Order: sequence, then structure tokens, then C-alpha cells
Amino acid sequence: MTTKRLPARSKFIEWLRTLARNRLPRDPRLLRTFWAAAVFVVGLALLVSSLTPGRYDLEVGGIVPEDIFAPRTVVDRLATERARQAAAAQVPDQYEVDLAKTFEAEAVTAAVFAAVREANASSAPGAERAAGLVNAVAVYGVTLNDDAVKAALAAPPDVVDALERHARTIVESIMQGGVKQEYLEAARAQAATRVADLGLDRGQRALLRAVTDVAIVPNLRLNAAATQAKREEAMASVAPVQVLKGQVIARAGEVATPEQIALLRDLGLLRRAPPWGAVLGLALALGLMLAAVRLHLRLFDRSLLDDPRRLSLLGLIVVVTMLLSAAGRMLSGYFVPVALGTMLTAVLLDVRHGAFLALVLGVYVGLLTGGDLGFAAVAATGGVAGAFVSSRLGQRTELMRAGLLVAGADVVGVAAMDAFAGQGLFELATLRDMVWGAGAGLVSGVLTIGLLPFLEDVFGILTNLKLLELANPNQPLLRRLLLEAPGTYHHSIVVGNLAEAAVAEVGGNAALVRVGAYYHDIGKVRRPEFFVENQFGGDNPHDKLAPSLSALVITAHVRDGVAMAERAALPEPVIDLIRQHHGDCVVSFFYNRATENGEADSVHEADFRYEGPRPQTREAAVLMLADACEAAVRALGKASPGRIEGVVRRVIKERLDAGQLQDSPLTLQDLSRIGTVFSRLLAGTFHRRVEYPDLVREARGRRAAGAEGRPGQGNGSKKDGADHGSKKEGAKRVG
Repeated sequence: MTTKRLPARSKFIEWLRTLARNRLPRDPRLLRTFWAAAVFVVGLALLVSSLTPGRYDLEVGGIVPEDIFAPRTVVDRLATERARQAAAAQVPDQYEVDLAKTFEAEAVTAAVFAAVREANASSAPGAERAAGLVNAVAVYGVTLNDDAVKAALAAPPDVVDALERHARTIVESIMQGGVKQEYLEAARAQAATRVADLGLDRGQRALLRAVTDVAIVPNLRLNAAATQAKREEAMASVAPVQVLKGQVIARAGEVATPEQIALLRDLGLLRRAPPWGAVLGLALALGLMLAAVRLHLRLFDRSLLDDPRRLSLLGLIVVVTMLLSAAGRMLSGYFVPVALGTMLTAVLLDVRHGAFLALVLGVYVGLLTGGDLGFAAVAATGGVAGAFVSSRLGQRTELMRAGLLVAGADVVGVAAMDAFAGQGLFELATLRDMVWGAGAGLVSGVLTIGLLPFLEDVFGILTNLKLLELANPNQPLLRRLLLEAPGTYHHSIVVGNLAEAAVAEVGGNAALVRVGAYYHDIGKVRRPEFFVENQFGGDNPHDKLAPSLSALVITAHVRDGVAMAERAALPEPVIDLIRQHHGDCVVSFFYNRATENGEADSVHEADFRYEGPRPQTREAAVLMLADACEAAVRALGKASPGRIEGVVRRVIKERLDAGQLQDSPLTLQDLSRIGTVFSRLLAGTFHRRVEYPDLVREARGRRAAGAEGRPGQGNGSKKDGADHGSKKEGAKRVG
């Protein structure tokens, strides 16, 4: 006999499956540490590479080897500083009026005219009065010429008062406006002009000019603190000069300038020591994200942390999503397929994990894109949408529809973020971002369709989508069962209905137990004629066999079914249901038959038992009971609701007393509810029907013609009486 060689791809998948199922470390702590380290190292490496995508060995005066573009938006420090210095230079020095100087000017003016009044009031000769006046004002630095002296001594008191008022007004107005040293002559010229405009005679004008030239002095002093404050305010008002992401920093062949080198250094594009501060910050952020995931799993699915396959699957999904996100970011921050990871997680593990992972990966995308909130928000939005949409799929082809919905969510998110940033919805940049976002959703859907079967197979994860596919009647094994053992096929369908309803009542995976029921008897296709449901009025092969050989044939259908299921690569949970659906029950009919033949001493009960094991799960236990109850009720001659319930309760009790349910998590309350469900459904399946007259007469004729009966119809009972023989005998030996 030649063995069929597997294709290379099948061998590779089988190797991966073996690796995932048998070679993973069994210590949960070791495995958790490995995947946490793997995610941390890969994630940090991608984040650091996003900060420094390329490095150049370049210095001031060197030749730029190629066009260099900014990998992210950065502040041009030198240009910003130049702009700020220019703004500060535009701020003039800040001066303040020295009030003491103003008061001194007023005092000089008052003193000069007081001396004039005193000279005018003197009774001394004119020459003495003139000399006294000149000497009196000279103390204040005022020099009077002859015209001024004559005008002062000749002026009556009211004219002196008027001249003083004019002098005070001119001095005060000019001094209050502030006089700088460099503008002193201009200020005195302004005073002279105003004096000239008063319409006085030459001597009076000379007097006022002499007073104002001395009284007007510089009274503005520099306020260094105010000047610095003004200049700092002007510098702060200057917006930082930014080099935008994608903007050219230097062209190939140019001579590198200090400004360009500074930009390259700030961007981390020069060959130098890594930016340890940024690396530390990214490492802390990544560590917080891993801690958040671990806390989420401890709260909502602690068993995943102790399951090597599921934990490895989650770690692999996260790593792959990080790698693809880093690749997509090089095209656009919106082209990151975060929804791929969340959709796979929702379908293969749990929708809650998928939704939480969307938030964590959204934060990661934000770090990956230089802290851009828009990219992070869109990634998280698409990821959450993908997780919830994927959790409600009815068939695998709907994953593409889920991808379309994710694309729509991404487009809406992009529109919201760009509108928030001040971009119009119909601007070219916004439309381009929408295209990238939609592309991320579509790519996520396509990759999910491609990766899902591979991950299901390698990690042995049984999803609802896989169960729906296995329940399709066109599956090769089910098709073969229908064509070669139609009675067994119909029996399996009814058992599937019973088991699904019961599991839905007591809790468990209803879809799994239905599929397990469909396949639980596929081993019967090896020898269908040995089982009563496939004997359509012909001879019973067991009449020609010894009881021990008949028992061997009957029990072999479990072993044959497991072998066929393994060759067909059915999921392990389904194979377990096939293996456990009889437990280690005794094929009591043939065992009793062997002992009744006088061979009790040589008959060993172990030779008449199924190999087992006993049902280990809720689903396997329910399948065993549904299988036995359906066969027992089918064997009843006249089935009434009361008789059906009695048979169901007896079968369940016998299985319980035989210890077949002791390894399953079913409780006595569960068994009571299962019995109620079975009784109701079986009563509906095997209800009494109206006997049509023609069919009744025909049946009576057949019974009269075959009153002697047919040989070989009393040799079996369903399940522990054997899957063969007559229904009448089966009713007597249920359990």
C-alpha cells in the first residue's frame, strides 16, 4: 500500500501546526515573558526606526549625497531664532522721563524771572542793576546779552509775568514730551521757533531764548528692564519656523550649511549616538501599553494567559499588525491596517479583546507617526469598527463586507480629523487622506480573509465561521455519509438538533456540539450495513458473527471516525467529540449475548467496551446523551410523549449511574433540564401520524404475508446495545 505524499505547502502547515500545538513552552510564565519581550522589542525597534529612518555621515561644508526629506515635522531652531532676533531688533529702546530734570528746568525758569523782578525793584543805578541781574542768572548757567538785559530791566511787572508764563509753557511742554541727549539741539531749536512765534520784540525774545536754552536739558533715561521685557515679548510672539514632513531639507550636490546640519541633527538623521531620551520615553510608553493589555486579560479572560496556543496567537497578531502598520506608515499615516489585528482577534479570540486592542494599537500608531493625534484616532476608530463588525459574521465572504465598513469608518474619521485641523473636506489633501484611510480598511479585510484560515489551522482555533463551513452538507465527509449511510446521516441531523438545543439551555458552544453531532458517526461509512439505521429490510450481518467480533466491529466506528476526521483535518474539538461520544460504555447487547452462550468464564467485559475516554466537556456529555436518547426513542414501537420522556430519563440515569458523566462539568440540575429539552424535541420529531387507509391495508397485507418474521431482527440495541439490530430489541436494552 502506497502512502499519498503531501504537497510542500501542506507539509509546511502541518509542521507549523505541530509546532504550535506540541512545541510551545508549557510554562505559562515563560511563554508570557517571551511574547511580552517579543512585542516590546519589535515595537520599540519600529518606533525608533520611525524617528530615525535613515542616517547620513555629513558635516558643514560637505556635499549632500542625495535629496534629503524631513521624515516628520520639526521646528527649524536656527531659522526660528533668527526670526525672533529680528523681531527683538525691531523693538526700540524703552526710555522713561526723569521727573527730577523736569522739576530742575521749572526751578531755573522761576529763578531767572525772580532775579528779573528783584533787579527791577532795586533803586540802584541802571548799570549796577544790569550787572546784578547778569550775575544773579549766571548762577543758573543763563547768559544774558545786552538786548536781553535791557528788555528785562525795562519790562513792567505784568510783562515780566507774561514772559515767565511763556517760558514755563514752552519748557514744560517740551520737557514733558521727553528730551534725549541726541535730540537736545532739536528741542532747543523747537523752543526758539515757538519763542519767535510769540510776536515779541528782539530783547524779549533774547531773554526767553536765554532761559529756554538753559532750562531745556535731556530728561529721558534708558529703562533696560522695560526694553528687555518688550523684546522678549516680541520674540515670544514669533511662531516657530517649521520644516514640514516631506519637505526637502537638502538637495543632492549642495554644500551642507549649518542650518541644514542642525535640522538633520534635530531629526536624528546624522550618524551619532541615539537619542536616548526619546528612546526611553518610547520604551516607557510601550511598557505601559503592554501592562494595560495584561491587566485587561487578567480581568476579562484570565485563561488566555495560561493557554499557550491562544496566547501565542494573540502575540503573533500584535507583532504582525505592528510590522504592517510600520510598512503602511511609509506611505501615509492613515494607511495602517490596525483593523487587521482587531478583526483577527475578534474572530479567533474574543470581540472584547479586539476592541481593547484597537485602542492600544491606536496609541501605538500615534507614537509611530510622531505623536499625531489624527492618525491615532483614525486607526483606533477603524480598529474598533472592525472588531465589532467581524464578531457578527455569518460566513467567511462577509469579511470583505466588514472591510468595506472599516473603510467607511476610516473615511469618516479622516474627514473629521482634517476638518478639525482646518482643512476643507473637498481639498485635494483631504481627499488623498480619505483614499489612504479607505485603502487601509480594504487591505485589512483582504488580509483577514487570507490569514484567518491559516491561523485557524495552525493554532487549532475553532471559530464560528469554521463551524458554519463544517456544517455545510456539501462537506466531503457529510456528503459521503449521506450517500453511503443515509440512515446514520438522518440520525446525526436529529442528534445535532437535540444537542444544540440542550447546550443552548445549559450553556456551552451550541454551534460546536451541532457540528460534532453531524460528524460523530462518520466512522460508520466504513461498514454501514452493520448498523441498524442503515439496514433497510436486508439480512443482519451480525447473525453470522461471534458476539466478540460484532462488538469489535461496532466499537471500531469511533476509532475509524477519529482517523477519518484527522485525515480530513477536522478541528481538534470536533475530533474530541467523535472520540468521546460513547465514553467507555459496554456494548451490553453483545456482552450479554456472549455470556448467555455459556462462555461467561472466558468473556471479559473490557473486550466489549468502547476505548473512550469518557466525555470531558459539557458539549461531549450532551452529545452522548442526545445520541443515546435519539436511538432509544427511535426504537420505540408506539411513541407517546409520556413514553418518550420515560425513556429519556432512564437513558440519562443509566449513563449517570455508569459513571460516564463524572468527568464532565454537568450538574444534576443540568441533566434535568437536558431531559426536558430532549423530551420536548423528540416528542415533536416522533409524533403520531394519521394512517392513510390504503397504506394501512397494504401494511396489514405485508404483515400477514410475513407472519413468520425475518431472521436476524433481534440482534441489537442502539448505543450500548450496539448500533445495529431491530428497534424492538433496542427498546428493551437502552443504556
